[in-house]
Amino acid sequence: MDWKKFFRFGKNKSDTLNEELVYEMGFSHDAIDIFKQVSNNNYQRLTIKNLDDKGEKDVDGISFSTSNEQAEKIIIELKSKLNPLGCLVFISEQENNRSKIGAIKGNDQFDILKIQQTNGDNYDIGNEDVIDTLKKWNSRYPFDIIGADFDWVEANFKVLPSDKEIKSFAKEIYDFCPDVVEQGAGDIESLIEEIKNSKKLYLWWD
Repeated sequence: MDWKKFFRFGKNKSDTLNEELVYEMGFSHDAIDIFKQVSNNNYQRLTIKNLDDKGEKDVDGISFSTSNEQAEKIIIELKSKLNPLGCLVFISEQENNRSKIGAIKGNDQFDILKIQQTNGDNYDIGNEDVIDTLKKWNSRYPFDIIGADFDWVEANFKVLPSDKEIKSFAKEIYDFCPDVVEQGAGDIESLIEEIKNSKKLYLWWD
């Protein structure tokens, strides 16, 4: 099933989040001021997919909506400002032409995958499997996670695999996430070119 069609995109909230609640989540005044400025003071509580009841649930985080075209640029800007303040920033949802930018307290980027419960359940790949595998890959080819939801994760490589290693790495990706080839690149060679050109790691389980 295409869960992205099943779930609605975010909550229809017209009011901004109470600042006192944000402070209770552990965000500093400086972090909130930065988030308010970038979101034009229109930030809300972060919600994630609740896979148990196919709805949504609130988590300790804040978010705002922007266009897909601006999302990554905003993420990179916010990371440079908020990471030193102990905040993780990421694209938490994408649907049609809109992206939701989320921020949570933390210093370990893999907490993003934990809170989003990113998984490949259709292939019997659980959340812990995703985290463990990406940690191993990150130790070899460091990357920055810029977005994740319950069925996808995107990261920017800081160090690309060498020409000698990239084919075997692409095969690892295919074995772990067949959909990126079978419903995406089409074959291993095309996946290799995508990685080289985009400098990205993108996994998606249908």
